[in-house]
Amino acid sequence: MAPSLGCSDTGLRWVIGRAGSREHAVTGVAGTQGAAAEWTEGALDGLGTSFALAAEASGGVSDHCYSLAGANVLFRFASPALRERLSRAFAHLAAGPDVEATSPTLTVHLWDSASTGTEPPPRPAVPHDYAEGALFHFHQPPLRAAYQPGLETLSVLDSTGRAAWYWVADAFDQPYWDQACPLRQILFWWLGSRNYLQVHGAAVGTSAGGALVVGKAGSGKSTVALSSLGSQLLYAGDDYVAITLEPTPRVQSLYSSGKIEPEHVRKLLPHLLPRIANLERLDDEKAVVYVHEHFPEQVTSGFPLHAVLVPKVRPTRRETCVVETSRAAAFSALAPSTILQLHTAEADSLATMSRLVHRVPCFGLELGSDISAIPDAIADLLARLSGPE
Repeated sequence: MAPSLGCSDTGLRWVIGRAGSREHAVTGVAGTQGAAAEWTEGALDGLGTSFALAAEASGGVSDHCYSLAGANVLFRFASPALRERLSRAFAHLAAGPDVEATSPTLTVHLWDSASTGTEPPPRPAVPHDYAEGALFHFHQPPLRAAYQPGLETLSVLDSTGRAAWYWVADAFDQPYWDQACPLRQILFWWLGSRNYLQVHGAAVGTSAGGALVVGKAGSGKSTVALSSLGSQLLYAGDDYVAITLEPTPRVQSLYSSGKIEPEHVRKLLPHLLPRIANLERLDDEKAVVYVHEHFPEQVTSGFPLHAVLVPKVRPTRRETCVVETSRAAAFSALAPSTILQLHTAEADSLATMSRLVHRVPCFGLELGSDISAIPDAIADLLARLSGPE
């Protein structure tokens, strides 16, 4: 049977992804079926061999188990450099020693070539004139792959074998956003098999219930999420979280990292400056904070989802207030940015997001100049939605 390549059976589907620290997306078709099929035929053997050689060169494999979406996920690092850069984002989901001995639902193999001194694995052939930031997506069940030649990053999921592979050319060259929110494509595909949808949004709340904060870049999502640090609210994520609708709506945390524009952290959240992980690189990067390292009592694996919030900055107003908004406005704030950022999402993702905003109450969150008041406004709303104890 001929492979299905992205949304077309005539070639690899390509998506222009990140350029610098910004998101851009355009879809199209490039390459040929034959090139993709040739790569797929020996892909798993080639990936396994490459990982084994990297493990041998680096002195062995380091295993780390995480609890994610009600399942045990095992990360097998054959590259200490990559482990150092990626494991911080997942540390709040680390499973205990008793869980590590159980059979994982998914095993992810991670390595790089530069730090291990090994050859790259076989990669899909792509046109020599690919656009900057292009992402090539291949889908022939049970295999799914995303290759970014500009970043030299390959993500592969074998759903039948419950295994995934994540390779980068050089762990030391990984962009800050990939370190803060790694494995997005693999997690997006795998979470779908567990009835979760990875979305572009922040989430804060309490153990009783929380809010999904949605909107395009610059809308105030990160300010809302990071303003909760030091408050009574729990922090589930700043940029990407997962949601499920069954049996009841719920948020699953994916990363403990938070990212925010440097000028915003300096002006609005200066108390976070000593906690910024990349303080010396803010001329070129967003500020990154790993919440579990500084606010361990506030990170959470998730909570019931009681509200969708659409923030809007109101600089001439001091107070923050919750206002009415339409479900259509909430969907418009959530869906386009999710599709744009995740690249390989399809029509069923839009349907899930539509059902979400129809099942969960939606509100506008007008952000005033008093940033410290944001957590109280959200906490008050969540208390009202929860009703009497």
